[in-house]
Amino acid sequence: MSEQSFTDEEGVPDTVAIESKLPLNTIDIESQKDMESGRYHSLRSLHKWFAARPTPAVRLAVLASVYPGEIDSDELLRLMKIGPKELDSGLAEFVENKFTEEKGSGTLDDHYGYPNPNTQSPTKAEIEKLQGTLREAWGGELPTILDPTAGRGIIPFEAIRYGLPAKANELNPVPSLILKAGLEYAPKVGSLDPDIREWRDKIHETAKENIEPYFPTEEPDRQILNSALTYIIQCDSCGGEMPLVSKWWLNKDSDGGDAIKPTYEDGSIQYEHVRVENQGGSYDPEDAPLSGRDAECPHCGVVNEKSEIREKIHEGEFEYSIYGVNYEKENGERGYRAGGEIDQEALSKAKERVESDFDILTFLSEPVDVSSRTNDPTSYGMDEWRDIFTPRQLVVQYEFLAAFEKYKPDILSEYDTEKAHALLSILTLAASRSMNYNTRLNQWRDSRGYGSHIFTDNNLSLKRMSVDNNLSAPRRGYKNHSEHVIDAYETLVSYLPENATVDLSNLDAADLSSEWEAGSVDAAVVDPPYYSSIMYAELSDVFYVVQKEYLEDIHPDIYSSNLTDKDNEAVANPYRFEEIADDEQSKKDLADEHYESKMGEIFTEIQELLSPGGVMTVMFTHREMDAWDTLTSALIDAGFTITATHPIKTEMGDRVGLQGKASADSSIFLVARKREGRSDERTLWEDVQDDIRQAARDQAEEILDSGYNISKTDTAIAAYGPTLQKYAEEYPVVNKKGEEIRPREALSQAREAVTGVLAERFLKTDGIEQIDSLSRWYILSWLIYENDTIPYDEARQLGVAANVDIDNIKRSTKIWGKSGKDIQLKDHTDRVQDIVMLKSDSADNPSSRKYPVNPTDTRFTYNIDAVHSAIHVYEREGARAAWQWLSDRNLKSNREFEVTVTALLEVLPAESDMRETLVNLVSGETGDYLDINLSHIDMTKEGQTELSDHQ
Repeated sequence: MSEQSFTDEEGVPDTVAIESKLPLNTIDIESQKDMESGRYHSLRSLHKWFAARPTPAVRLAVLASVYPGEIDSDELLRLMKIGPKELDSGLAEFVENKFTEEKGSGTLDDHYGYPNPNTQSPTKAEIEKLQGTLREAWGGELPTILDPTAGRGIIPFEAIRYGLPAKANELNPVPSLILKAGLEYAPKVGSLDPDIREWRDKIHETAKENIEPYFPTEEPDRQILNSALTYIIQCDSCGGEMPLVSKWWLNKDSDGGDAIKPTYEDGSIQYEHVRVENQGGSYDPEDAPLSGRDAECPHCGVVNEKSEIREKIHEGEFEYSIYGVNYEKENGERGYRAGGEIDQEALSKAKERVESDFDILTFLSEPVDVSSRTNDPTSYGMDEWRDIFTPRQLVVQYEFLAAFEKYKPDILSEYDTEKAHALLSILTLAASRSMNYNTRLNQWRDSRGYGSHIFTDNNLSLKRMSVDNNLSAPRRGYKNHSEHVIDAYETLVSYLPENATVDLSNLDAADLSSEWEAGSVDAAVVDPPYYSSIMYAELSDVFYVVQKEYLEDIHPDIYSSNLTDKDNEAVANPYRFEEIADDEQSKKDLADEHYESKMGEIFTEIQELLSPGGVMTVMFTHREMDAWDTLTSALIDAGFTITATHPIKTEMGDRVGLQGKASADSSIFLVARKREGRSDERTLWEDVQDDIRQAARDQAEEILDSGYNISKTDTAIAAYGPTLQKYAEEYPVVNKKGEEIRPREALSQAREAVTGVLAERFLKTDGIEQIDSLSRWYILSWLIYENDTIPYDEARQLGVAANVDIDNIKRSTKIWGKSGKDIQLKDHTDRVQDIVMLKSDSADNPSSRKYPVNPTDTRFTYNIDAVHSAIHVYEREGARAAWQWLSDRNLKSNREFEVTVTALLEVLPAESDMRETLVNLVSGETGDYLDINLSHIDMTKEGQTELSDHQ
């Protein structure tokens, strides 16, 4: 067993608050409130970036990582601005009680009785008191906070908000500009109002005048706001015009809504605007040519397959078509009309401009360099970034840049360098933010009557029903977006105390020691890249190429490369390794190695920068065990050991008031210290295996006993923390052959242990361990995830816990199917052959390969097969036939059949068709025959229990 020791030097705290008990439930509630629309951190409003952390979770990580010893719950929450000012104690209890109370018609702040903590900075007195405590604990100096992968910079911003010195680094240029705005210009330059709005208005008016000819209207009192755009391709069979539209809605409302009614005649298409409620039910806007990725020709009925459609778009064999227009009258009234000839003429005018204007010919001509992981736009012929725009969109982008360039010399000459650069940077963020809503990658949203932003799904997929915005108009236009950016910047300025500064760098985080001295950091708060979830550099190029046009001469250090750096970012992207993968190492293996290596280098740099006794808190969110395995291995190999862990809600999956869902919306805070020395002594896996399982069980039971508001899914993930802590304490761990045991094996043991705890707590049916492994896995899957869709890696690990290899049984049982990166649990309709067809001599027998369960069998390999067959017979032939079927197989006295039925009744959602039929099966005549004890089962419509029911 290896020794762990922490440096105890005079003036350095032996422990910090994050290594002790914390009011997690209260902070979770505030974090969920923080993620409600319009309540989140102002840094998020400056510009789009990925994977935002809620402010309360960030504040906790920052403050608790440096606060010496334990901290009183009320003191911590008061410092975090959580709870009413007039309440002296019991803040956590107050917030948790408010969470359970029914909310009225007012705002969240009205309900809770105190303002959004996000908007509240500590008072000068609070900062002075905090700083006094910290100076005394850290040798007379304030502890310095480091964020090596800062993103948009919420962690360092909150540090300086509390008067703490901070260092922040970010490799990617796009968030680096956000960092400059919020953490350099906001504290140093301060307010830019009213100057910035004056320059914004000049840019807007100049661009508006130049793009006005491309947005003509037949009615002089109307201004185009945005247009619904699609592609017209020719049918291969008849040559008719085929719009790639899956539904004709423009805007749904409580009365019905606005839609387009197409007319197909002589191979062409015309559009008519209608109010759906006035059609008398004779028109369905859902009836459209596109179904999935295939399209049925509205003229001849021939289906054009997705591969053919993609090829036509790739080769440019299409026409842009505006089928709907959202406009605004001079009196402010908004409405919709059909697209027509005037709109097509405007698109043609823009196309002519793009093809003839020399300055636009090379505008945004950088190559698109993304992998298939992000739905590569090049597969649709978008080889350069300019291609993600329609010609009109490209002209609009160019004219706003030209207007910016027109006034740039005036701004540079009128102000000192720092303020001029601040003005130009904020104005660029406004332009880039506007572009986010005006490309071929933006989806038309009929639920709102306008388009979405690009990254609704964190990819770069082509949208067949897109939006074309008039950026000079009020709705979703440049002026509107610039207001968001300017207001956010001014808000950030108002939050900061005097003399707040952050030391910024724009480097590979694996090279930070070239920028800062060893021992210059006391606490590192790290929100690392999300393994394989987000390809940051590939996605951000769309912003980078635009920002580079605006600021290449202002920030040459940020915009020096052609595109963003994809080689040095810490992500696991298998598609980057396709050309060098072989039989020995798959592209996934190579991607994992790259991520682990990069994170190891980053942690090693943090190790060097940390002072003796320094603390590192890592905030990590991921459902895949491979992600935790690689991250933990990197952390340990860099010389750290884990001293504490906490589950914290930081994701958008679980909103306030929505409890017990199957989403993984929690992070784990891993608290680490430097490991002093490295022992040659190794721990035998067999000696520590039971302790690791017990650590996981203890964590799960503690969560369930405490009433902590967390889903069953997240309960399993929360157990990863103490599991990894135990593993790190015993590192290195080997088996009897001397082979290294990686963290993944410990996590697998944790998953199995927690699954056992959840089954014990939430399954009242006795005997679940007596049924076959496949049926047990199926039941446990429904129990823990509460729906039929599960991430593949988690389903596989649950299979290990249930002693079944889900890959081996997939083909023969059809118990699950692939659904993207997830699996989908199958029910009787997908697995059982039609008994009526089997009994009929005239009917073709159903495919046993497609439907592996034969309901005429008298014995079944798996208990779930017998239950699915019983459900099928009941639904297909009725209760009397089902009674006979059950009797013929003597299932009344079959204990395993009874356990499977009752367990399924416990775990299936109330709205499930399968559960409804099972309820019928155990009722009436068939119920009398089976005579199953149902006293322990809730047979009401509420169905499953939630964790909150077991507080």
